[in-house]
Parts: sequence; structure tokens; C-alpha cells
Amino acid sequence: MNLGILEIFLALPAFALVLFRLSGLMLTAPLYGSRMVPLRIRAAMTMVIAAMIFPLVRQQAPADLSLSTAVIGGVGELMIGAIVGLSLAILLMGAEVGGLIVGRQAGMALGNIFDPMQNQQASIVGQVYTISLTLIFLAVGGHRATMAALLDTFETIPLLSFGLDESFLILLVEMLGSAFILGIRLAGPVLIALFLVGTALAFLSRTMPQLNILTVGFTLRALIAMGIAAAAIGAGEELLVGAVRDGIEQVRATFGLDPHLAGWST
Repeated sequence: MNLGILEIFLALPAFALVLFRLSGLMLTAPLYGSRMVPLRIRAAMTMVIAAMIFPLVRQQAPADLSLSTAVIGGVGELMIGAIVGLSLAILLMGAEVGGLIVGRQAGMALGNIFDPMQNQQASIVGQVYTISLTLIFLAVGGHRATMAALLDTFETIPLLSFGLDESFLILLVEMLGSAFILGIRLAGPVLIALFLVGTALAFLSRTMPQLNILTVGFTLRALIAMGIAAAAIGAGEELLVGAVRDGIEQVRATFGLDPHLAGWST
């Protein structure tokens, strides 16, 4: 009995390192780090997953590992999980960017709503885009691929061997650029439609000066923007799936993993 308690006590520093790496993901990754999920559930999930994989990676930790060394090394372990989760979280923010552009161009920016996930105001169209992309992320197994990418990092980056280099910073910058491009591509059809509507209303105001273009144009632009946005989301499934797939594969490649083993399902 005493021997078992001693073994558990000696294994705590190594277990803390595994827990730190998983905690970084649980704090930042899409779905896992959502504020809609109670903190207790996320903490319990982290503990359970860490307990399941700890026997597989325990031999990576030094035999003379102390608790103080584990706390210091835990910063690097935490950064590994945070980089994986934050990269994909930034990518999914592209949907919010697209919705924000559409809302401002369509004149619906004043009708913001409160987003409980980010604890701030968000545009209505942005929420529609974000929910759609999140559902696609969940439907194609993005949450499983995210967790698989983190667990596979134990093969390429053993415990206490993380070193921050420029490749991880490049990953975050590229994800930010990909999110912006995704937002522009989502908002593109609506922007083109609003440009054509604006041009048509300009000609109409010249031929019919008595028509109140401001009143008619505001309602018309809002209706057309919502209709085109709904059609664009339905027709842009391949775009959204491709963006999520490319993001996960890029994360895996940055950590030296095989991008084709991402736990992906289409």
C-alpha cells in the first residue's frame, strides 16, 4: 500500500507536464475552449484524457524529475497546446470577419447582439457564419483531428523538449492571413450583389428623383444581403470544409507530423 502511494507521488511531476500540454488546448481550441462549456466539465475532461495517455508517455520524463522542474517546464508544455488550439481558433474567426464585412456593407452593423462565447458584442451575420463554420468543423470531425494533432505531438516533441522557434510564429501569422482570406471569400458574393444593387439604385435615382432612394435602398440592401448570404453559406460548404482541413494539416506539418494522418472524415 505504501509502495503504491509512493509511486503515485513520484509520478505527479510527469503527470503535471502532460496535464499542462492538454490544458493549453482546452483553454484555446475551438469547442474545447468554448465558454459555453462549464469550466468544471473542461477540467474533468482534461484530467481524464491526461490519465489515459500518461502511461504511454511517462517514460519520456527524466527519472529524477522534480516538481519544481515540472512547473518550469510546464510553461513550454502549455505553449504547445495553446499554439495548436489558438491556431485553429484564429482560423475559425474568419467567419466572424466575413459576417462583420457583410453587416457593415449592408447597413446592419447597428443591430449587434451579445455573444456569450466571446463575452462581447458581435454582428448578426457574423454569428450566422460562425455557427455554420463551427457546425461544419464538428460534423467533419475537426474536434477529433485537433485532439489527435495534440496527442501526436508527444511523438515529435517529447516532454521537456519544447523550444520556441520562428516556425510557430509563422504558423500563427499564416492562420491569421488564412482567416482574413476566408472572411473575404465568404463575404465576396454579398459584396458583389450589394455593388450591383448600389449601381442600379444610382441609375434609378437619376431617372426617378421623386423616389426616396435612402429608404428603399436601406431595406433592399438588407434583404438582398441576407438572401445572398444564406445562399453563399449553402453553396460554400466545400470552401469551409477545405479551410478547416488545410488549417489542421498546416498545424500538423508545423509540429513535424504527417498531415495525412489528421483523423479527418469527409
